[in-house]
Amino acid sequence: MKTSFYCILLSIIVITGFRRYDQGENIEFSCMKTHKASNTCHFNFKVDGAKYRYVDIGCKFSKKRDEVIKKAKEGTIALSREWKIECPEPKEQPEGGL
Repeated sequence: MKTSFYCILLSIIVITGFRRYDQGENIEFSCMKTHKASNTCHFNFKVDGAKYRYVDIGCKFSKKRDEVIKKAKEGTIALSREWKIECPEPKEQPEGGL
């Protein structure tokens, strides 16, 4: 009884923590950061303003950034919620010149 409860609970957590369907044009690539100690590359995305990430273990796609962005837009890779490594927000230029 406890085992089935934990399996159901784990299933709910996994289902709500990942997003896998066609994102279309509402996905925006923010940045890619490499964490050398763990040999992972973190690709950060914004989907409808919410923060999502894809973690590439072994940095296989570090030189194929466009391929990861394409897969994210197609929905063929699982994006996890929240960023583990923050990206610097782009500074907005003031309107009207200097």
